[in-house]
Amino acid sequence: MKLRCALFTLIFLILNAMGEFTSVVAADESLLSAQLEQTLDSIVNEAMTKDHIPGVAVVVTMGDKIIFKKGYGYADIDRKIPIDPERTIMPVGSLTKSLTATAIMQLEEQGKLSMEEDVNSYLSSFQIPLYQQHPVTLQHLLTHTAGLDEALYGIAAASPSKTVPLGEFLKRYIREQPPVRTPGKEYAYSNAGFGLAAYVLEKVSGRSLDDYLSRHVFEPLDMPSAALNATESVDMARSYTYLNGEYKQVPYSYVNIPGAGGISVVPSEWAHYMIAHLNEGRYQDNRILNPNSVEAMHSRHFSEHPDLEGLGYGFYRTRTKSGLLTLWHTGDIDGFSAKMELIPSRKSGILVISNATPEGISVHDKVTAAITGLLSDGDDHDVRHSDAPADNLQQYERMYTMNLGPQHGWGKWFRWLGAKDYQVKSSGDALVVKGVFPGGSGETESRVYIPVSEGLFQDQVREDTLSFHQENGFWKLTFTQGVTILEKPPWWFHPATFFATYVVVGLFWILVCIIGILQYLLRFIKRKKQPFPGPVAWIASLQTVYLIGQFLYGNSEVFARGYPTWYAWGFSSLPLLALAGAVILGVRTFRFRKSYTGKQQLRACFSAMTAILCLLYDLFLFYWNMLSIHYS
Repeated sequence: MKLRCALFTLIFLILNAMGEFTSVVAADESLLSAQLEQTLDSIVNEAMTKDHIPGVAVVVTMGDKIIFKKGYGYADIDRKIPIDPERTIMPVGSLTKSLTATAIMQLEEQGKLSMEEDVNSYLSSFQIPLYQQHPVTLQHLLTHTAGLDEALYGIAAASPSKTVPLGEFLKRYIREQPPVRTPGKEYAYSNAGFGLAAYVLEKVSGRSLDDYLSRHVFEPLDMPSAALNATESVDMARSYTYLNGEYKQVPYSYVNIPGAGGISVVPSEWAHYMIAHLNEGRYQDNRILNPNSVEAMHSRHFSEHPDLEGLGYGFYRTRTKSGLLTLWHTGDIDGFSAKMELIPSRKSGILVISNATPEGISVHDKVTAAITGLLSDGDDHDVRHSDAPADNLQQYERMYTMNLGPQHGWGKWFRWLGAKDYQVKSSGDALVVKGVFPGGSGETESRVYIPVSEGLFQDQVREDTLSFHQENGFWKLTFTQGVTILEKPPWWFHPATFFATYVVVGLFWILVCIIGILQYLLRFIKRKKQPFPGPVAWIASLQTVYLIGQFLYGNSEVFARGYPTWYAWGFSSLPLLALAGAVILGVRTFRFRKSYTGKQQLRACFSAMTAILCLLYDLFLFYWNMLSIHYS
């Protein structure tokens, strides 16, 4: 009897303690929620005013529940519809990549695929060419290290009816743009890589990506609004740019590689996905992954430097100044901008999404920094340390050149059209880097980086890092979880030289074309015998029409949606027609060279020069894949 009484007493005390604990936790969450609202209101409202952002949604989770959710501003300016984190549907862009990685891990759990297996073993309609005999694996695809060429051309469509099936898109992409670097060696952000991972998922599971995610991710996580390319809903938010004092609506696009960025969802429903990843794959009574798979996704699988946290599967890994490990991803699409950040040690998740893309330090970074500050228990000491000797900093001093873009197929010219130079100089115990930084204000600025370890440097103000390493005797600079750029090449192979060639010769054609038109008009007015322009004017006219069209139309949003046939095979062949005329002109000039006298000799020399210039310029256009036929 005494034993039974003691047992009941013990049970009562335990239950009472649990109740008190639950009350304390609830009180802590309530207090934190109030702190969050007070802190975030000022941050978000200030950022919205400064960056002209119409609307923002913020959702914060802790443990297995949402502790804060709030909408700011408008989802639709014209209809005055406010952002509602429980109703407004918003595209999350590249946050989709984390979902794709989660789905891949589900199939890996079932033994249907392997992260280390050559992906060609899962493909039938096309194969990925080996780069220097190295196969591409799913691990490479999920860490952006597959060595794939940058996919920019034809990645989106203007309407659902114009989208290209994923397999068809990838087959064309791989045929026209084979791998460009050794798999597993270097990070390079790749939408095509996650598109390929999603295609492997479709082939192995026998379901479309949309159907698979709906059944195996969205249903167990209670995410009914989540879907690929779901822009037809009345609850879909609109996105905007701010130009000349007015908001301009950004049109929706429909991505051809949905596994890289096609998901739209209600913000509070996305919180369920974060909760699952922070609770060993479980949301409420449903499990989407086992704990080992969650740990594998969150673990480091590649890093640009040994002292960096690197990448997991579908997540980037970093540490705050106070040492908190965070898992995060960003997404930008059609004017929408999102950031997800998980803090595993606090079982806390953050989602910030806006319907305008901010410049500089974004509202997303300000919000996540404020929240992680509240969760760090005031432990804001800087855990970084410096092991790099200051007297070695001079070895990094030089100019570096960023020339991003495809190495094959349409768009190769972007490698010089948008190139940027960066100057690195040592200053005492730090490096000063000057240039236009990725994700920055768009203006040239100088940033100070302090050494963290050999070859690794941390921004003195931000949490950004950069690293240096040598390859084949040349230095490379890597913006961590960004891009790797090379030493500035010699002037004859510098992007600025190629751009100058494009512009200067183009201006020559325009000038000759204008002169030819004026000569024609004068002859017509004076009723002379030769009313039609000569061959030089025709050559210049064809080149001029092509260059104006290529610059204004070929570099417009049409590029991302794929050129129509009339442009790809018709308009882009105009320089080839000009070349045919140049060949005829050159042959005729050479054939009758001895019969020319006086001014005729000058005209003959100019004709020969024009023919040669046309040939050289067409070779330039051919090499940079600007014609209907490509060099690579």
